[in-house]
Amino acid sequence: MQACILLVGMWELARPDQYGAFFNVVDYYVNTRGYDADAFWAGGSLFLSSERPGGRLLLNGFGFHRGSSLFLEPVSLGNWAVVVTIFTAACWRELSRWGRAFMVASTFALLVICDGRLAMTVILLFCLYLPLCRYLPDRWSAIYLPVMLGLLWLGDAFGLLMPNGDNFAGRLGIGLHALGTMDAAALLGVSPEFARLDDAGWADFIQSQSVLIALGLWLALSLTGFGRAPGDRMAKHGTMLFLILCLPISNSLLSIKTAALMWALYGFCFARGRRAADSTPPA
Repeated sequence: MQACILLVGMWELARPDQYGAFFNVVDYYVNTRGYDADAFWAGGSLFLSSERPGGRLLLNGFGFHRGSSLFLEPVSLGNWAVVVTIFTAACWRELSRWGRAFMVASTFALLVICDGRLAMTVILLFCLYLPLCRYLPDRWSAIYLPVMLGLLWLGDAFGLLMPNGDNFAGRLGIGLHALGTMDAAALLGVSPEFARLDDAGWADFIQSQSVLIALGLWLALSLTGFGRAPGDRMAKHGTMLFLILCLPISNSLLSIKTAALMWALYGFCFARGRRAADSTPPA
């Protein structure tokens, strides 16, 4: 899957006209997601965020756009790169030397293809933090959500978040503002008005499912035991960190395109941890 996604992404950058004609991205989103064709301001048949305003690209000057590969839009490709990083960390001992080298090199290439700034930041954080997670109980991941909320509220109190800015701090401010202005009906998921909250993932999830289900899901996922295996602990901490780092600014994580692999990895590591616990002889 990684090799296929990499090859399609490279083809997209090399021949965007062929890629656009083959997938016809604009028509797909107009016909299936209710998008307006005029919103695709970048031109061509690519997704509307295939270019950043002002040419802010990692490879600016090379004539490339933000690639999407099989996901048809760049953010999901960045999410895939993050999930693949968690997979690589969780299965590092099972991968061969060549397998490790391929996963590292191909993930870096995908980050460049999609111009994934948030994804690159999350992956760099994982490279520093996940090795430490081998020694941390997996249930400690439950504290990530309240810590994130506390840091965001603190940042907002000191004026570090800009709810109208077209940057990372602005996106965080938008998500925090959307969460803080929800009324009781929206928090319970029974509001008759459904707001468009693409840039505030957790508010979007709450208004459709309720804050009770959101908190219940978080506790169920974070307090489920994965055992003591280093790879399984890294998978657990990586998954929960990915959730709280992405949901404040985007609901793209809820897309089955990339979430499928993440939940498959979650289930695999949970089952592996249970199997190891069942095979351990009693003291």
